[in-house]
Amino acid sequence: MSAASHLLFAGLIVVVVSVTAFAGAKRKDVAWNYYHFNGSSFVAGQPKEGPFVALREGAIPVVLTKPVQIEAVALPSGKGAVAGICYIQSSGGKLRGGGNGYVPASGLQVKIFSGNSVVTTVETDENGYFTAVLNAGNYRIGNPPLAIEVSIAHGTTTLASLRTGKRMVD
Repeated sequence: MSAASHLLFAGLIVVVVSVTAFAGAKRKDVAWNYYHFNGSSFVAGQPKEGPFVALREGAIPVVLTKPVQIEAVALPSGKGAVAGICYIQSSGGKLRGGGNGYVPASGLQVKIFSGNSVVTTVETDENGYFTAVLNAGNYRIGNPPLAIEVSIAHGTTTLASLRTGKRMVD
């Protein structure tokens, strides 16, 4: 092979590698990530039993109770999401709530505020979970003193846990 052929071949390899690297960098994350509430915060992974949240970049979060095939629904342009749980912390020797240290606050109407204005109200499911699609920005979920602050970025989901009470026994 001549020097010109080697040079042409090397140039072709550089172009192919560059195009492949560029395409890989532009590819959206297609995998679902799973999180469950452990009684104090969200942790990665599916629990052995019980509810969990499926998250995917650019998609509306999905609350599940068992692994299933998920159909991704895209977040609207400029929007983000919050997925969360409302729970009552439980502790003490006589309480036996499955050993997880909390009781879900099911059927609870939860207000989401931007400043002092209510943006939306969501209802928790039977496991205390809720989701909301919001504009990018800062929000308060719940009413003080039982409220949390969250920041929503477009195209992503923020996880939030709101303790709505505490039960203690001897």
